[in-house]
Amino acid sequence: MRAAPAEKRITIPKRTCQASFKLSHLPLDLQVQARQLFFAYYIADFSRAWDFLYPHFDPQAAPEHITLSIDAASLAFLSHHIISPSAQILGRRKYVSALRKTNKVLQDPATVQYTSTIEASLLLDLFEKITDPRPISVVSQRAHVDGALALVKLRGLQQFTDPGGLKALTRLALNSVVISISNGESVPQEIFQIREHAANFTDTSHPKWRLTGVTLKITNLVSDITKGVLTAEDKVRQCVAIEKELEIIDSEAPPKWSYERKCIMKEQEDTTLDGFYDIYASRMDTQMWNVLRFMRIVLCDEIIESSANPDDKASQHALEMTTLVVQEVCASVPQMTDCKGPARHKLPPGSHPSLHTHTLSHFLDTYILLFGLYASAWSRGCPERARIWIIGQLDRMAEHFGVKEAATVAAILKMQDKKARIGPWDVYRLIGSYAFAA
Repeated sequence: MRAAPAEKRITIPKRTCQASFKLSHLPLDLQVQARQLFFAYYIADFSRAWDFLYPHFDPQAAPEHITLSIDAASLAFLSHHIISPSAQILGRRKYVSALRKTNKVLQDPATVQYTSTIEASLLLDLFEKITDPRPISVVSQRAHVDGALALVKLRGLQQFTDPGGLKALTRLALNSVVISISNGESVPQEIFQIREHAANFTDTSHPKWRLTGVTLKITNLVSDITKGVLTAEDKVRQCVAIEKELEIIDSEAPPKWSYERKCIMKEQEDTTLDGFYDIYASRMDTQMWNVLRFMRIVLCDEIIESSANPDDKASQHALEMTTLVVQEVCASVPQMTDCKGPARHKLPPGSHPSLHTHTLSHFLDTYILLFGLYASAWSRGCPERARIWIIGQLDRMAEHFGVKEAATVAAILKMQDKKARIGPWDVYRLIGSYAFAA
Protein backbone atom coordinates (compact mmCIF):
# COMPACT_ATOMS: atom_id res chain seq x y z
CA MET A 1 0.00 0.00 0.00
CA ARG A 2 1.42 3.37 -1.00
CA ALA A 3 1.86 5.84 1.89
CA ALA A 4 0.38 9.30 1.40
CA PRO A 5 2.98 12.06 0.91
CA ALA A 6 1.64 13.91 3.95
CA GLU A 7 2.73 11.09 6.22
CA LYS A 8 6.47 11.82 6.28
CA ARG A 9 8.15 10.51 9.40
CA ILE A 10 11.50 10.77 11.13
CA THR A 11 13.23 8.32 13.42
CA ILE A 12 13.52 9.31 17.08
CA PRO A 13 14.60 7.02 19.95
CA LYS A 14 11.50 6.00 21.86
CA ARG A 15 12.38 7.24 25.35
CA THR A 16 15.82 8.83 25.14
CA CYS A 17 14.35 11.58 22.96
CA GLN A 18 13.18 13.34 26.12
CA ALA A 19 16.72 14.53 26.75
CA SER A 20 16.62 16.48 23.50
CA PHE A 21 14.00 18.78 24.94
CA LYS A 22 15.89 19.99 28.03
CA LEU A 23 16.63 23.59 27.22
CA SER A 24 19.56 25.68 28.38
CA HIS A 25 18.25 28.69 26.48
CA LEU A 26 15.38 29.61 24.21
CA PRO A 27 15.79 30.76 20.61
CA LEU A 28 14.56 34.22 19.70
CA ASP A 29 11.96 33.17 17.13
CA LEU A 30 8.61 33.09 18.93
CA GLN A 31 7.28 30.06 17.09
CA VAL A 32 10.45 28.01 17.60
CA GLN A 33 10.53 29.10 21.23
CA ALA A 34 6.95 27.97 21.75
CA ARG A 35 7.44 24.61 20.02
CA GLN A 36 10.57 23.74 22.02
CA LEU A 37 8.93 24.85 25.27
CA PHE A 38 5.88 22.74 24.48
CA PHE A 39 7.91 19.60 23.80
CA ALA A 40 10.34 20.20 26.67
CA TYR A 41 7.76 20.82 29.38
CA TYR A 42 4.29 19.76 28.26
CA ILE A 43 5.19 16.62 26.28
CA ALA A 44 8.45 15.33 27.81
CA ASP A 45 7.91 16.53 31.37
CA PHE A 46 4.31 17.25 32.28
CA SER A 47 1.86 15.21 30.25
CA ARG A 48 3.64 12.21 28.78
CA ALA A 49 0.35 10.84 27.50
CA TRP A 50 1.05 13.10 24.51
CA ASP A 51 4.40 11.56 23.61
CA PHE A 52 2.89 10.09 20.44
CA LEU A 53 3.76 13.55 19.02
CA TYR A 54 7.53 12.97 19.24
CA PRO A 55 7.85 11.90 15.58
CA HIS A 56 6.41 15.28 14.58
CA PHE A 57 8.94 17.39 16.48
CA ASP A 58 10.72 18.42 13.29
CA PRO A 59 8.26 20.67 11.41
CA GLN A 60 10.03 19.95 8.12
CA ALA A 61 9.35 16.23 8.43
CA ALA A 62 5.74 16.33 9.66
CA PRO A 63 2.50 16.66 7.67
CA GLU A 64 1.55 20.31 7.31
CA HIS A 65 -1.75 20.03 9.22
CA ILE A 66 0.10 18.43 12.15
CA THR A 67 2.84 21.10 12.08
CA LEU A 68 0.27 23.89 12.13
CA SER A 69 -1.70 22.19 14.92
CA ILE A 70 1.44 21.77 17.05
CA ASP A 71 2.32 25.41 16.38
CA ALA A 72 -1.12 26.51 17.57
CA ALA A 73 -1.05 24.40 20.75
CA SER A 74 2.57 25.41 21.47
CA LEU A 75 1.79 29.12 21.21
CA ALA A 76 -1.27 28.68 23.42
CA PHE A 77 0.87 26.91 26.03
CA LEU A 78 3.49 29.68 25.88
CA SER A 79 0.87 32.41 26.13
CA HIS A 80 -0.76 30.69 29.10
CA HIS A 81 2.44 30.84 31.11
CA ILE A 82 3.96 34.18 30.17
CA ILE A 83 0.79 36.05 29.14
CA SER A 84 2.09 36.96 25.70
CA PRO A 85 -0.37 38.83 23.42
CA SER A 86 1.96 38.16 20.48
CA ALA A 87 1.92 34.41 21.12
CA GLN A 88 -1.84 34.52 21.57
CA ILE A 89 -2.45 36.32 18.27
CA LEU A 90 -0.01 34.14 16.33
CA GLY A 91 -1.47 31.03 17.95
CA ARG A 92 -4.96 31.95 16.80
CA ARG A 93 -3.69 32.45 13.25
CA LYS A 94 -1.97 29.07 13.32
CA TYR A 95 -5.16 27.49 14.69
CA VAL A 96 -7.25 28.86 11.81
CA SER A 97 -4.67 27.65 9.29
CA ALA A 98 -4.48 24.25 10.96
CA LEU A 99 -8.26 23.93 10.96
CA ARG A 100 -8.46 24.70 7.24
CA LYS A 101 -5.62 22.34 6.36
CA THR A 102 -7.06 19.54 8.52
CA ASN A 103 -10.49 19.93 6.94
CA LYS A 104 -8.83 19.61 3.54
CA VAL A 105 -7.08 16.40 4.63
CA LEU A 106 -10.40 15.04 5.91
CA GLN A 107 -11.92 15.45 2.47
CA ASP A 108 -9.27 13.24 0.85
CA PRO A 109 -10.06 9.48 1.04
CA ALA A 110 -6.33 8.75 0.78
CA THR A 111 -5.44 10.61 4.00
CA VAL A 112 -8.59 10.81 6.12
CA GLN A 113 -7.94 7.51 7.92
CA TYR A 114 -4.34 8.24 8.94
CA THR A 115 -3.56 8.63 12.64
CA SER A 116 -2.30 12.15 11.97
CA THR A 117 -5.87 13.36 11.41
CA ILE A 118 -6.82 12.17 14.91
CA GLU A 119 -3.67 13.71 16.36
CA ALA A 120 -4.50 17.02 14.68
CA SER A 121 -8.02 16.94 16.13
CA LEU A 122 -6.62 16.36 19.62
CA LEU A 123 -4.18 19.26 19.21
CA LEU A 124 -6.90 21.61 17.99
CA ASP A 125 -9.01 20.57 20.96
CA LEU A 126 -6.06 21.22 23.28
CA PHE A 127 -5.62 24.70 21.81
CA GLU A 128 -9.24 25.54 22.53
CA LYS A 129 -9.13 24.19 26.07
CA ILE A 130 -6.01 26.22 26.92
CA THR A 131 -7.24 29.46 25.36
CA ASP A 132 -10.94 29.20 26.20
CA PRO A 133 -11.70 26.91 29.16
CA ARG A 134 -15.31 28.19 29.24
CA PRO A 135 -16.82 27.45 25.80
CA ILE A 136 -20.20 28.91 24.86
CA SER A 137 -21.84 25.50 24.44
CA VAL A 138 -21.33 21.79 25.02
CA VAL A 139 -21.51 21.28 21.25
CA SER A 140 -18.52 23.54 20.68
CA GLN A 141 -16.72 21.92 23.58
CA ARG A 142 -17.14 18.47 22.04
CA ALA A 143 -16.58 19.38 18.38
CA HIS A 144 -12.98 18.21 17.91
CA VAL A 145 -13.33 15.21 20.23
CA ASP A 146 -16.46 13.97 18.51
CA GLY A 147 -14.77 14.48 15.15
CA ALA A 148 -11.83 12.36 16.29
CA LEU A 149 -14.18 9.63 17.57
CA ALA A 150 -15.83 9.57 14.13
CA LEU A 151 -12.39 9.13 12.53
CA VAL A 152 -11.61 6.22 14.86
CA LYS A 153 -14.88 4.56 13.86
CA LEU A 154 -14.10 5.13 10.18
CA ARG A 155 -10.64 3.62 10.48
CA GLY A 156 -11.62 0.80 12.82
CA LEU A 157 -10.22 0.07 16.28
CA GLN A 158 -8.41 -3.03 15.01
CA GLN A 159 -6.02 -0.69 13.15
CA PHE A 160 -4.77 0.82 16.43
CA THR A 161 -2.11 -1.54 17.72
CA ASP A 162 1.13 0.50 17.71
CA PRO A 163 2.13 2.39 20.91
CA GLY A 164 1.61 5.83 19.35
CA GLY A 165 -1.84 5.04 18.04
CA LEU A 166 -2.90 3.47 21.32
CA LYS A 167 -1.72 6.50 23.28
CA ALA A 168 -3.65 8.79 20.95
CA LEU A 169 -6.74 6.65 21.58
CA THR A 170 -6.21 6.81 25.34
CA ARG A 171 -5.86 10.59 25.20
CA LEU A 172 -9.02 10.87 23.11
CA ALA A 173 -10.98 8.70 25.54
CA LEU A 174 -9.79 10.76 28.51
CA ASN A 175 -10.77 14.03 26.84
CA SER A 176 -14.22 12.68 25.97
CA VAL A 177 -14.88 11.43 29.52
CA VAL A 178 -13.77 14.71 31.09
CA ILE A 179 -16.14 16.66 28.84
CA SER A 180 -18.96 14.25 29.70
CA ILE A 181 -18.55 14.33 33.46
CA SER A 182 -18.00 18.09 33.61
CA ASN A 183 -21.27 18.63 31.72
CA GLY A 184 -23.38 15.95 33.40
CA GLU A 185 -23.49 13.76 30.28
CA SER A 186 -23.28 9.98 30.08
CA VAL A 187 -20.19 8.31 28.61
CA PRO A 188 -20.37 7.82 24.82
CA GLN A 189 -20.57 4.15 23.89
CA GLU A 190 -17.44 4.51 21.74
CA ILE A 191 -15.37 5.07 24.91
CA PHE A 192 -16.30 1.65 26.29
CA GLN A 193 -15.31 0.13 22.96
CA ILE A 194 -11.95 1.94 23.03
CA ARG A 195 -11.35 0.76 26.58
CA GLU A 196 -12.17 -2.84 25.67
CA HIS A 197 -9.71 -2.66 22.76
CA ALA A 198 -6.98 -0.97 24.82
CA ALA A 199 -7.26 -3.66 27.50
CA ASN A 200 -5.50 -6.04 25.10
CA PHE A 201 -2.36 -3.90 25.18
CA THR A 202 -2.07 -2.64 28.76
CA ASP A 203 -1.62 -3.75 32.36
CA THR A 204 -5.22 -3.85 33.56
CA SER A 205 -4.08 -4.32 37.18
CA HIS A 206 -2.49 -0.86 37.23
CA PRO A 207 -4.29 1.46 39.70
CA LYS A 208 -4.69 4.13 37.02
CA TRP A 209 -6.43 1.70 34.66
CA ARG A 210 -8.75 0.55 37.43
CA LEU A 211 -9.41 4.15 38.44
CA THR A 212 -10.37 5.03 34.87
CA GLY A 213 -12.91 2.21 34.86
CA VAL A 214 -14.55 3.50 38.03
CA THR A 215 -14.50 7.01 36.58
CA LEU A 216 -16.76 5.82 33.76
CA LYS A 217 -19.26 4.60 36.35
CA ILE A 218 -19.09 7.90 38.20
CA THR A 219 -19.61 9.83 34.97
CA ASN A 220 -22.81 7.93 34.22
CA LEU A 221 -23.95 8.34 37.82
CA VAL A 222 -23.38 12.10 37.66
CA SER A 223 -25.38 12.13 34.42
CA ASP A 224 -28.30 10.35 36.10
CA ILE A 225 -28.15 12.71 39.08
CA THR A 226 -28.09 15.73 36.76
CA LYS A 227 -31.13 14.41 34.87
CA GLY A 228 -32.97 13.86 38.16
CA VAL A 229 -33.85 10.24 37.41
CA LEU A 230 -32.63 8.84 40.75
CA THR A 231 -34.30 8.92 44.15
CA ALA A 232 -32.30 10.05 47.17
CA GLU A 233 -32.04 6.42 48.27
CA ASP A 234 -30.74 5.37 44.84
CA LYS A 235 -28.12 8.10 44.89
CA VAL A 236 -26.85 7.10 48.31
CA ARG A 237 -26.80 3.40 47.43
CA GLN A 238 -24.86 3.89 44.20
CA CYS A 239 -22.44 6.42 45.71
CA VAL A 240 -21.69 4.07 48.61
CA ALA A 241 -20.99 1.17 46.22
CA ILE A 242 -18.69 3.16 43.93
CA GLU A 243 -16.88 4.85 46.82
CA LYS A 244 -16.15 1.37 48.17
CA GLU A 245 -14.57 0.41 44.82
CA LEU A 246 -12.26 3.44 45.08
CA GLU A 247 -11.37 2.52 48.65
CA ILE A 248 -10.35 -0.95 47.43
CA ILE A 249 -8.17 0.49 44.66
CA ASP A 250 -6.51 2.68 47.29
CA SER A 251 -5.87 -0.19 49.70
CA GLU A 252 -4.68 -2.64 47.01
CA ALA A 253 -2.20 -0.32 45.28
CA PRO A 254 1.18 -2.12 45.05
CA PRO A 255 4.18 -0.68 46.93
CA LYS A 256 5.76 0.84 43.80
CA TRP A 257 2.68 3.05 43.36
CA SER A 258 2.55 4.05 47.00
CA TYR A 259 4.07 7.08 48.74
CA GLU A 260 6.29 7.76 51.72
CA ARG A 261 5.01 9.66 54.75
CA LYS A 262 7.36 12.07 56.53
CA CYS A 263 6.84 13.69 59.92
CA ILE A 264 8.29 17.15 60.60
CA MET A 265 9.67 19.11 63.53
CA LYS A 266 7.09 20.83 65.72
CA GLU A 267 8.40 24.29 64.85
CA GLN A 268 7.69 23.58 61.16
CA GLU A 269 4.09 22.53 61.64
CA ASP A 270 2.65 25.58 59.87
CA THR A 271 3.88 24.15 56.55
CA THR A 272 1.63 21.08 56.93
CA LEU A 273 -1.92 20.46 58.06
CA ASP A 274 -1.21 17.73 60.60
CA GLY A 275 2.54 17.64 61.10
CA PHE A 276 3.37 15.32 58.20
CA TYR A 277 3.59 15.27 54.41
CA ASP A 278 3.77 12.61 51.71
CA ILE A 279 6.39 12.08 48.99
CA TYR A 280 5.40 10.54 45.66
CA ALA A 281 7.64 9.07 42.96
CA SER A 282 6.41 11.52 40.32
CA ARG A 283 4.01 14.32 39.51
CA MET A 284 1.83 11.84 37.62
CA ASP A 285 1.59 9.55 40.65
CA THR A 286 0.59 12.53 42.79
CA GLN A 287 -2.09 13.52 40.31
CA MET A 288 -3.42 9.96 40.00
CA TRP A 289 -3.82 9.64 43.76
CA ASN A 290 -5.46 13.03 44.08
CA VAL A 291 -7.89 12.26 41.26
CA LEU A 292 -8.89 9.11 43.15
CA ARG A 293 -9.34 11.20 46.29
CA PHE A 294 -11.30 13.85 44.45
CA MET A 295 -13.72 11.19 43.23
CA ARG A 296 -14.16 9.88 46.77
CA ILE A 297 -14.76 13.39 48.07
CA VAL A 298 -17.47 14.08 45.46
CA LEU A 299 -19.21 10.77 46.17
CA CYS A 300 -19.06 11.28 49.94
CA ASP A 301 -20.45 14.80 49.54
CA GLU A 302 -23.40 13.41 47.57
CA ILE A 303 -24.01 10.81 50.29
CA ILE A 304 -24.00 13.51 52.97
CA GLU A 305 -26.38 15.71 50.97
CA SER A 306 -28.79 12.94 49.96
CA SER A 307 -29.01 11.04 53.24
CA ALA A 308 -32.36 11.49 54.98
CA ASN A 309 -30.73 11.18 58.38
CA PRO A 310 -27.34 12.88 58.93
CA ASP A 311 -26.66 10.40 61.75
CA ASP A 312 -27.17 7.23 59.72
CA LYS A 313 -24.33 4.83 59.01
CA ALA A 314 -23.73 5.90 55.39
CA SER A 315 -23.63 9.58 56.21
CA GLN A 316 -21.30 9.13 59.17
CA HIS A 317 -18.96 6.94 57.15
CA ALA A 318 -18.92 9.56 54.39
CA LEU A 319 -17.97 12.26 56.89
CA GLU A 320 -15.17 10.12 58.30
CA MET A 321 -13.84 9.26 54.84
CA THR A 322 -13.95 12.89 53.75
CA THR A 323 -11.87 13.96 56.73
CA LEU A 324 -9.30 11.26 56.00
CA VAL A 325 -9.12 11.91 52.25
CA VAL A 326 -8.90 15.70 52.66
CA GLN A 327 -5.99 15.10 55.04
CA GLU A 328 -4.26 12.99 52.36
CA VAL A 329 -4.78 15.65 49.68
CA CYS A 330 -3.28 18.27 51.98
CA ALA A 331 -0.33 15.98 52.76
CA SER A 332 0.55 15.95 49.03
CA VAL A 333 1.10 19.72 48.98
CA PRO A 334 4.42 20.39 50.83
CA GLN A 335 6.47 18.17 48.48
CA MET A 336 5.61 20.68 45.73
CA THR A 337 5.37 23.99 47.59
CA ASP A 338 7.65 24.02 50.66
CA CYS A 339 10.78 25.55 49.13
CA LYS A 340 12.59 25.50 52.46
CA GLY A 341 11.82 21.84 53.04
CA PRO A 342 10.75 18.91 50.86
CA ALA A 343 10.47 21.01 47.67
CA ARG A 344 13.92 22.60 48.01
CA HIS A 345 15.51 20.18 45.53
CA LYS A 346 13.17 21.54 42.85
CA LEU A 347 14.79 24.98 42.96
CA PRO A 348 17.38 25.99 40.34
CA PRO A 349 20.99 25.12 41.37
CA GLY A 350 22.49 27.66 43.75
CA SER A 351 19.12 29.11 44.77
CA HIS A 352 18.54 30.45 48.27
CA PRO A 353 15.44 29.03 50.02
CA SER A 354 14.20 32.52 50.88
CA LEU A 355 14.94 34.26 47.57
CA HIS A 356 14.70 32.27 44.38
CA THR A 357 12.93 31.67 41.10
CA HIS A 358 11.04 28.58 39.94
CA THR A 359 11.34 26.48 36.83
CA LEU A 360 8.30 25.91 34.62
CA SER A 361 8.40 22.27 35.70
CA HIS A 362 8.08 23.34 39.35
CA PHE A 363 5.25 25.68 38.40
CA LEU A 364 3.39 22.76 36.82
CA ASP A 365 3.98 20.71 39.97
CA THR A 366 1.93 23.23 41.92
CA TYR A 367 -0.74 23.55 39.24
CA ILE A 368 -1.87 19.93 39.51
CA LEU A 369 -2.71 20.47 43.20
CA LEU A 370 -5.41 23.06 42.56
CA PHE A 371 -8.36 20.86 41.69
CA GLY A 372 -7.91 18.45 44.61
CA LEU A 373 -7.51 21.33 47.04
CA TYR A 374 -10.66 23.03 45.77
CA ALA A 375 -12.73 19.85 46.01
CA SER A 376 -11.43 19.26 49.53
CA ALA A 377 -12.32 22.73 50.81
CA TRP A 378 -15.64 22.68 48.89
CA SER A 379 -16.83 19.47 50.52
CA ARG A 380 -19.44 19.55 53.27
CA GLY A 381 -17.31 17.13 55.22
CA CYS A 382 -14.12 19.21 55.16
CA PRO A 383 -13.02 20.24 58.69
CA GLU A 384 -12.94 24.02 59.07
CA ARG A 385 -9.28 24.05 60.08
CA ALA A 386 -8.43 22.16 56.87
CA ARG A 387 -10.48 24.61 54.81
CA ILE A 388 -8.59 27.55 56.35
CA TRP A 389 -5.24 25.83 55.73
CA ILE A 390 -6.14 25.10 52.09
CA ILE A 391 -7.09 28.72 51.40
CA GLY A 392 -3.80 29.81 52.95
CA GLN A 393 -1.89 27.43 50.70
CA LEU A 394 -3.74 28.68 47.62
CA ASP A 395 -2.93 32.28 48.55
CA ARG A 396 0.73 31.35 48.89
CA MET A 397 0.79 29.51 45.57
CA ALA A 398 -0.68 32.58 43.90
CA GLU A 399 1.80 34.98 45.53
CA HIS A 400 4.98 32.89 45.70
CA PHE A 401 4.66 30.81 42.53
CA GLY A 402 2.61 33.24 40.47
CA VAL A 403 -0.13 30.69 39.76
CA LYS A 404 -3.01 32.97 38.79
CA GLU A 405 -5.51 30.10 38.87
CA ALA A 406 -4.67 29.55 42.57
CA ALA A 407 -5.82 33.11 43.28
CA THR A 408 -9.06 32.38 41.39
CA VAL A 409 -9.73 29.22 43.38
CA ALA A 410 -8.94 30.91 46.70
CA ALA A 411 -11.29 33.79 45.87
CA ILE A 412 -14.14 31.39 45.09
CA LEU A 413 -13.66 29.55 48.38
CA LYS A 414 -13.56 32.79 50.37
CA MET A 415 -16.84 33.98 48.86
CA GLN A 416 -19.00 30.86 49.06
CA ASP A 417 -20.69 29.20 52.00
CA LYS A 418 -22.08 25.73 52.63
CA LYS A 419 -25.41 26.55 50.94
CA ALA A 420 -24.24 28.43 47.86
CA ARG A 421 -21.36 26.47 46.37
CA ILE A 422 -19.76 26.39 42.94
CA GLY A 423 -19.41 22.77 41.88
CA PRO A 424 -15.94 21.27 41.38
CA TRP A 425 -16.46 20.65 37.67
CA ASP A 426 -17.42 24.27 37.10
CA VAL A 427 -14.14 25.28 38.73
CA TYR A 428 -12.33 22.57 36.75
CA ARG A 429 -13.38 24.26 33.51
CA LEU A 430 -12.80 27.74 34.90
CA ILE A 431 -9.13 27.14 35.68
CA GLY A 432 -8.47 25.11 32.53
CA SER A 433 -7.64 21.84 34.27
CA TYR A 434 -8.89 19.90 31.24
CA ALA A 435 -5.76 20.98 29.37
CA PHE A 436 -3.45 20.11 32.25
CA ALA A 437 -4.41 16.55 33.10
CA ALA A 438 -1.09 14.73 33.20
